Amino acid sequence: MNILPVLMLAGALVTLGDLALAGWARAGQILFMVLGVALNVLGILIYAQTLHGESVGIATGLFLGMNILAVTLGGMFLFGEHLSVARVLGLLLLTGSIIFIEIAG
Repeated sequence: MNILPVLMLAGALVTLGDLALAGWARAGQILFMVLGVALNVLGILIYAQTLHGESVGIATGLFLGMNILAVTLGGMFLFGEHLSVARVLGLLLLTGSIIFIEIAG
């Protein structure tokens, strides 16, 4: 079974949940908090289902790598957050580290 599409769905849901929670933290609207928690829980439940057919390391590496990059891009586009060159390099190293440790290790 190819778990990549399932992990992408789970990662997208958690990313949307994270962005909704950021919206709640900034705007204080309870709807964003409820939506953020619900999306995070749904995404994590879908991710957990991938652990039936895939190793924890590979599933977690793919899930977290996608989430880190997607939340960073979402923060840039939705909240106008800026990334310095050092932070971009840090994200690249973090993503590479996750892939190296979880997938190649």
